[in-house]
Formats: sequence, structure tokens, C-alpha cells
Amino acid sequence: MPFTATRDGERVLPHEAKSADSLVCPVCDDAMSVVAEHRRRGGFVARHFRHQTNDECRGESIPHLRMKAIAFSKLVTTYPDADVSIEKPVGPRRADVLVEFPEPRQPLGKGIAVEVQHRNNSKDLFATDQDYYDEGFSVLWLSEQHYSEYDVAIDHAQPVWPKALPQLRGYDGLSWPIVDEPSTPEIQVPLPPDYLHHHQPSIRKAFERGQRQRSNRSWTTHRQVWLSTPRQPTKRSLQFAEAPAGGFYLKLSKGKKGEQPEFVHVPLSEGDVDSLQDAPEVVSSALEKEQTEGEWQDLDVCWLKAYDDPVTAWLKVVSTPDNGYLLELGKKDSNGQSDQVQTAFSPSEKFQYNLRAFFDGLEPYLSRE
Repeated sequence: MPFTATRDGERVLPHEAKSADSLVCPVCDDAMSVVAEHRRRGGFVARHFRHQTNDECRGESIPHLRMKAIAFSKLVTTYPDADVSIEKPVGPRRADVLVEFPEPRQPLGKGIAVEVQHRNNSKDLFATDQDYYDEGFSVLWLSEQHYSEYDVAIDHAQPVWPKALPQLRGYDGLSWPIVDEPSTPEIQVPLPPDYLHHHQPSIRKAFERGQRQRSNRSWTTHRQVWLSTPRQPTKRSLQFAEAPAGGFYLKLSKGKKGEQPEFVHVPLSEGDVDSLQDAPEVVSSALEKEQTEGEWQDLDVCWLKAYDDPVTAWLKVVSTPDNGYLLELGKKDSNGQSDQVQTAFSPSEKFQYNLRAFFDGLEPYLSRE
């Protein structure tokens, strides 16, 4: 997948280009188009370019630019409420990619300064870290080992809090003393009350998730709407399922036989009943709207969760450039982490009837004691 193109003779990266731009491959001069970031078979695929006719040209960019483009695309998707930019100054430094939050958040501070290293270890890592810490930013170092095809791991950022704990990187030249008796030093590091208060919901959810995973029971599917026909190789369905240790979830999944399916789970509670019963009306309204050929459109969306729930979730109908339809189920937690799945479906009166019956049948489960 190419990550560079030219527009009016100037080199551009995927995040700088729009779908309406006239783009050309700098290698073979073939016309190119923009492909938005998306998920494929459970993995992340960064925003990139696609040749319109020449499938044999790879059009690869300079490795450092390619790595920055993938990192930018992943960070924009991970932090949708943040301002993400490339080559932006931070104090005395210039970050390869910079994530700026609307408001400082623990433990990442004002945002994340990303340093992309492609066969270049000449930087003073500790001095670079400290410069970013002084400006209130966490630091994320990325090298080739963090990349996998068109995805990159970004879960190892060095938080600006607590700055007093150094980030050790291998052997530091110290000679460790030899003692006759093994010692077990202990030290108590109290966490600030505001830190615990801020993370209390996520800590509780992690504990409950661990309890569920310890159960010997399996998932139970109570209701299901098939979005594919029996003869189609890709099986698609919308399901209402119960977790092994309790708790109900809405699940949208797709996948071929013998392959790991792509899916997303949305937790449901009694307070979500009213929102869920609006879903069939939203889908019907979306199918009545006029489609624009050759463009992606969000036709309509139903917000599934109660307003005071820490998880935001939605069911959306999307129109494809060839006037097909996609059903999207997505969710985002209070930390900005999001996940969604899109799958094709064929609208019909039978489908709309089945969808209405599906959502009407959820209330007895969610309302029971």
C-alpha cells in the first residue's frame, strides 16, 4: 500500500489529501485515490493511497514518512477528540507526530509527543524525554519493531506522570553490589487520591471483566438477525448475547468459515431499552433517504446507550459509493478508546420486520431482576 502521492507536483501524505484531489503516483504516474483508515479481519489498516489502474506498482514511500503516516492514522482513530498533527514544535523540540488533548488528562498530561526512529539512534533519549515532560507531554517512541504491515502498536507511551520514575532502557553501566544474604527492600508509593478517583470506573470494569473470564460457562446467544444468506461465503449477523458470568451484549460480526471473525460487543443495561427500541425506526428512515452515487454517506444513526453511561455506542446505516448499504455497530469508552465493525446487508421488508422483532424482544431480558 502506498503512503505517498503527488498533488500539483508536491508530495503529500494520506492525511493531507482529500478524496476529491487529483493525485498521481510519484513512481509510475498512475492516478491514485485515498482509502480511509478502517479495520479488516480484526486488524487496523491505516489511511493510504490506492492505484486506480496499475496494480503492480507498490509506490512505497520513504520508510520514515511511511511510519509517520501510519502512526498519524492510528492516533487519529484512537484519540478522535484530540488534535493530531505532524512535525509540530513542542518547546525546543519538533515532534514527528503530536497528539494534543482538549483538556489535560491523567496520566498522559497535555498529550503525546511521538518520536519515530528509523535506523537512527543518535538522539539523546533521556534529554528528549525530559524536554517533552517539561512541556507537559507524554512520550511515545516508535521503531520498526512496533509496526506490523499497516498497523502500529501505540500502547507503550511513557506518561508524563509520574515524572520522578525514570524510564530505564537496558544496561546503564552500573556495577551491582554482591551481598551474602538476599535482601527484599520494600517501599510504599502512594497514589494521589485524584488519580484513583479518575480511574475508578476503568479499574472496576477491569475487575468485573476478569471475574467474567474466570467463569467456566460459555456465551449464550438469545436472539439473532442474519444479514447474509446461507449461500454467501461471508456470514454476517446481529446478535443479542449473554456473557458467561452475566451481563448482556449487542454483537455485530462477520467472517468466513474457518477464519477469525471480525466483531464488536456493546454492553447493554435496563436503561438502554428506550434507545434500543428506536433502532428499527432509524434504519427504516435511513433506507428511505436518497443516496449519492460514488460517495460514502452516513444515512442515519441511533445512539444506543443511556446518557449517563460511560460507554458511548451507536448503530449506523452507511451508503457505499456503489449505492450499497452497510450496518455499523461501534462504541467508545470514557478514555476515548473506540471500536466498530461495518458489514453489508440487503434491505427488504422481511429484513426490517426481523430487525423490529429482534429489538422488541430485548426488553424482557434487560428488565428482569
